[in-house]
Amino acid sequence: MPRRLLLVLTEFPPSFGGMQTHALELSRWLHARGYVLEVATYRLEDGPAEVPDLPFRVHRVLSRVSYHANLRKLERVARAMGAELIYSSTVYFGELATRLGIPMFCRSAGNDVLRPWIAWPFEAGSTVLDLPWVERQLYRRWKKWEWPERLESLLLGRRADVMRASARRMARIFANSEYTRKLLYEAEVDRERVSLLPGGVDANFFARSPAARAELGLERDGYYLLTACRLVEKKGLDTLLASMAILRAKGARLQLLIAGEGKQRRHAENLIAALDLTSTVQLLGYVRHDRLRDYMHAANAFVLSSKDVVHPRTGLRDSETMGRVLCEAGASGLPVIASASGGIPSIVENGVNGLLVESGSAGDLAEKIELLWRDPILSAKLGRCGKERAQTQFDWPVLFAAHEQAIQSLLVNRI
Repeated sequence: MPRRLLLVLTEFPPSFGGMQTHALELSRWLHARGYVLEVATYRLEDGPAEVPDLPFRVHRVLSRVSYHANLRKLERVARAMGAELIYSSTVYFGELATRLGIPMFCRSAGNDVLRPWIAWPFEAGSTVLDLPWVERQLYRRWKKWEWPERLESLLLGRRADVMRASARRMARIFANSEYTRKLLYEAEVDRERVSLLPGGVDANFFARSPAARAELGLERDGYYLLTACRLVEKKGLDTLLASMAILRAKGARLQLLIAGEGKQRRHAENLIAALDLTSTVQLLGYVRHDRLRDYMHAANAFVLSSKDVVHPRTGLRDSETMGRVLCEAGASGLPVIASASGGIPSIVENGVNGLLVESGSAGDLAEKIELLWRDPILSAKLGRCGKERAQTQFDWPVLFAAHEQAIQSLLVNRI
């Protein structure tokens, strides 16, 4: 008899990104494997446009604000469908295992532990805050508000307490990097319940034939570095741009392409001008997923200069907990250079499928870029190893097979 699973996937189409792709492809994989499943995710904000037609039921009921209202709704959905196991894309909602008496497991991407985004973690007021019209008004303003220090401290402390209590109730957690695994240990999750499972890429998609350089407006014989990221502080664009200035001063004729948007775009534009890099650096803005693949095939190397950032007022850390884009670059056969920060070393092994540099060091980054620029044999070797690792360790089917094995193990133990 098919086993019945409830998947709590807070990131799900129509929004798009790495987490959404993981959620969609995992649910399709499990359905194709014969499981009876239903998905619970956030309510739609802007109507049903571009929502994929799926062969299983999707409950778009979760609030982005009211945590305890979500627990109640998930409990009702799980009971109505007769769920035998619950999978979550975050460490939240572990209390359902206790309420329902069924196993629950999840995959942590690290940020759910590092910076718990549970907006309102209290029972009081949870019903009112779950009203759609109230939520819409609050959520649009939530991140812009400056909370009084005492209230913010109370909110952050409660969110962390809820996160830790929930994570400890999980029967199994997949950590996306060694960095994330250590965060879970710090949250006092039993070590035997945490397994390392890095990666997440459609290797076949990124291996497909790309567009020609001419179609992208790139010079046929130019040497192009590519980075793709949100333009935020933790991506270390200041370090990357400083390294380009060092290389330019040495006479290196390199070009840098930056794909992505974010609140630091104006800062990046000003820094590019200040460093006299306007003829060397191109801000591409938002780039579609398929077009990003084309740029990866057209580029000579991929760079990710992320760093750890601590908020000066709240003390919250922001780190690169894995770096899915590094898996995508590897699947494209593109040699990578990345900072040895956060969870990146779980993806990039120095000298094997890429080069690691000291986080925040423009000099070290410039040195490694120059090394690849001058050594095409090393670049080709790193690119080949990156592609092989993407196919054998980071590809979606590898991750999904591990998920299914965990599900089967938990269900067997429950009998």
